[in-house]
Amino acid sequence: MSRLVRRLIGIPATAVLIMAGTTAVAAAAEGKPSGAPPEGSLGVWCVSTTGAKACFAEYGDRVWVKDTKANGQSAAATIKDNESSTNWYRECFNYRGAAGGWVMCDFDVPENNEGVLWAVNNPFIGSQASTKIYTTII
Repeated sequence: MSRLVRRLIGIPATAVLIMAGTTAVAAAAEGKPSGAPPEGSLGVWCVSTTGAKACFAEYGDRVWVKDTKANGQSAAATIKDNESSTNWYRECFNYRGAAGGWVMCDFDVPENNEGVLWAVNNPFIGSQASTKIYTTII
């Protein structure tokens, strides 16, 4: 599926959110090539599913995503709030394929929030897994 088609699919979804009157603050980005995330560090969470791995670092609000299966599908990482007092989410896409390595997106998210990080193979319809995250430094 071409980038243009993927982006065109996202336009109706955005319109539905706006028309539904939601106050969600959303952002989606194509990740920039990057080195691996600082796994094992304090304030860094990672999650894997078949075909995708995602990490979030609370310091700097950075998200990494890697396509881990050469199957012609892209990978994505999504972070979303898990509290009723806020309503935000961010998506980072890796269209580079399994040989393309890690990509990173640099987001700004509300601090002192509990949230969820998802790793998704074949965004919107593929395999996915999630883990709890926090958006503040401990």
